[in-house]
Amino acid sequence: LLAERKSDHIALCAERDVESSDRFSGFARFHFVPQIVSERRFEDVDTSTQMFGRRFSYPILIPGMTGGVARGEEINRRLAGVAARFNIPMGVGSQRLALEDPNRHAQIFRIKDSYPDNFVIANIGISELVNAGPQAAELVARAVDMIGADACAIHYNCLQELIQKEGQRDFRGAWQVLRQVCAATRVPVIVKEVGSGVDVDSARRIVESGAAAIDIGGRGGTSWGYIEGIRGDNESALVGESFRDWGIPTAYALAALRANNVRLPLIATGGVRHGLDVAKGVALGATAVGIGLPFFRAALEGDD
Repeated sequence: LLAERKSDHIALCAERDVESSDRFSGFARFHFVPQIVSERRFEDVDTSTQMFGRRFSYPILIPGMTGGVARGEEINRRLAGVAARFNIPMGVGSQRLALEDPNRHAQIFRIKDSYPDNFVIANIGISELVNAGPQAAELVARAVDMIGADACAIHYNCLQELIQKEGQRDFRGAWQVLRQVCAATRVPVIVKEVGSGVDVDSARRIVESGAAAIDIGGRGGTSWGYIEGIRGDNESALVGESFRDWGIPTAYALAALRANNVRLPLIATGGVRHGLDVAKGVALGATAVGIGLPFFRAALEGDD
């Protein structure tokens, strides 16, 4: 069932309109104030950023997108080649399937076999960690060791789980689990939303838990609640449609966290479509900006 769900996700993202209906990430409402001239040379513009003690050539991150089925291996390979060529960090999709059956699925995530210098981010969901209870930190360690990861993203996808026909319904103890995992994990922990955005109160709890960064994952891009509605029955489809545009627009969440002095590196993901959005994200305070669905669809076409 899990493998079938991951295959459904790839097919739906490849073939259907699965983004927020109005594509509103908030970036369109922010504008730079132009100056008539800048006394510098274009070649001297520094596009690099520093995060987790490493300098990357661009403030761009490839977020985790594929969940361990065979079709995802080629997608990961192509994305990894891009990450290597342009010196940017890259996440992998949820490793749940590989953790349950490493002999069949772990190889799909092992990017460093071909690109040993890539900065790779492991990925596991908070629902799996809540279910693991006292073994949560051990589960994260296995995910990290499986791929030689340099950081680990813990994704929060409450809306998706609630609409998903086989999803999680009980999140009691989630903050305690996060604190335990952050204290025990040898690599930086990134707390990652997947489309609803991160509010200020939650961000403060993330800071208190000891996480190293926040991936905002705001409204405007892929709507996982809507995707799960498509996968489900008629009732699920209605609920998914109702929540298709749910969440805090990415740019708004980013501006709010910076205005409230959330002092962690912020990754602005959700509805980012071009370089001007990336520049606006950096200007609003992001250390890096994640681009998901556009990279995913390009990777389906080929290496170029």
